[in-house]
Order: sequence, then structure tokens, then C-alpha cells
Amino acid sequence: MHIVADETRCSGCRACELACVARHDGRFGAATARIRVLKIEARGIDRPQVCRVCVEAPCVGACPVGALSRDPATSAVRLRAAECIVCPACSDACPFGVVFVDAATGMPLICDLCEGDPACVKRCVTGALSRAEQAAPPRKAPCVSGTDHV
Repeated sequence: MHIVADETRCSGCRACELACVARHDGRFGAATARIRVLKIEARGIDRPQVCRVCVEAPCVGACPVGALSRDPATSAVRLRAAECIVCPACSDACPFGVVFVDAATGMPLICDLCEGDPACVKRCVTGALSRAEQAAPPRKAPCVSGTDHV
């Protein structure tokens, strides 16, 4: 399973970010969201950024202490926080730039697909986010600078 983002339908409301934080942290805000909406002002695009559930997850392989693994039910990357040494290896290894880092704790923020029921997808009123059951196809990483070379 993975989340599919359609930037042509994204309004930039960021309700997905708020739903993510409410689901994971039980509070209001967007700082610890596992999904982010990248605004490309020059092109008038709001692009949801979320884990693509790579077949060969570089973030999992990069963790020096094995704190990341795959969830057998959803294929999402799971973090065992007690084992994490708060290094940036997983974030640095992500070719899509979607392993975010909590500014307050340094812990990685990785989409866990909400145990198969993604809060962001349920909250997206424009239908820009949907869930797909098949593995995500390999895609070229988007340029996060906003110049968009995909």
C-alpha cells in the first residue's frame, strides 16, 4: 500500500498535515507532520510530499542501528523510537526528501500509513490524496527547490 498524490487536485489547504499530526501526536499543528505540502509559487503548484514506500527503501538500509523496518501488513517503514540514535542517516538517504526530522527532538518523521488507514487521505476534501494497494512504481525524485525537473 502507498499514498498517491495528485498535485493537480491539491488546493494547498494543508488539512492533510493537520490530520497527520492529530493522528500521531494528538495535537493541532503541522510541525511534526509526516506529509508536507510543497508550494512551488512560480508555477502555482501545491505538491503533497509523502513517503513513496520504495521497493528497496534506502532509509531502512541507511539506519546504522536497525531502528527502521517494514510493517509486514502495510509495507510502511516503521520506526522503533527507543532504538533510534537521532542521526540523520535515514533522512539523508531518502531520494525523495520525505523523511522529515522533528526540529524539537531530531527524531525522523516517516509516514507509517496510519496502520493502513491514512488520516491524510481521509481528510483530503479535493481528492488529491488517495491510497493504492500495489507497490509504488519507481519514480525520479522531484527537485525540492521548486524548479521541478521531473
